[in-house]
Amino acid sequence: MKLSTSLPLILALSASSLAIAQSGDMKDMDMKGKEMGKMAQGAAPMANSHQATGVVKAVNPAKGTVTLAHGPVQSLQWTAMTMRFAVKDKALFDQLAVGKQVTVEFVKQDVDYVVTAVK
Repeated sequence: MKLSTSLPLILALSASSLAIAQSGDMKDMDMKGKEMGKMAQGAAPMANSHQATGVVKAVNPAKGTVTLAHGPVQSLQWTAMTMRFAVKDKALFDQLAVGKQVTVEFVKQDVDYVVTAVK
């Protein structure tokens, strides 16, 4: 057989083998230890942490809240405002005094924004 006749046949067979290999589903693939991000079954959603700098306006340890007059929060596209945050770690109240300027880190949990750190 001549090379000019065999080359197209080899290319055609190679292309069809590649197409068959790519058409299979993923059920037989070993995905243990593979990072699947938000799509992983049973994985907790990733919490996005945000940061705000402001002045403490009110502290209510009994209700677990702090009110801050904070500047813009770029990660949420918020303008400056005064708002109440939940504070679940009671030890953080030691760093929150009315009139004090603070930088807080916070996350959204359910419907609340919760302070996770005070600097």
